[in-house]
Amino acid sequence: MVENHGGLLEFLARALTLSGWDTLTADSGREALIKLAHDLPSVILLDMRMPVMNGFELAGILKAHPVYKNIPILAASGSTSEQTREPCLAAGCDDFIAKPFAISTLEMRLTQLASAGRQKTRSATAIRS
Repeated sequence: MVENHGGLLEFLARALTLSGWDTLTADSGREALIKLAHDLPSVILLDMRMPVMNGFELAGILKAHPVYKNIPILAASGSTSEQTREPCLAAGCDDFIAKPFAISTLEMRLTQLASAGRQKTRSATAIRS
């Protein structure tokens, strides 16, 4: 989970942990890249509006990287318009959720993406075999 608002990052990490998720947090795109070198998540929740390296830039880097390209990304933004969703998807994100959101909705979307990511990984492995 990459979110530059510390309070929200802490709240989401706590809520998802209580729901059974293993969480890895980063407060910037740069920190996320450092942490990804050590841990590969099954799905990434990515705030799109961050200083220094925003979510659009990070998504592009991840989707262009051979190791990270199959990790599903759920883009999150306080802007709810279709004009925000489309650029998120164009940047490489797999889905979009508008803030504020219910934790149950977030969990459902993360579960769907994580399942899709596992299927993509299994398919790619089967093709190589």
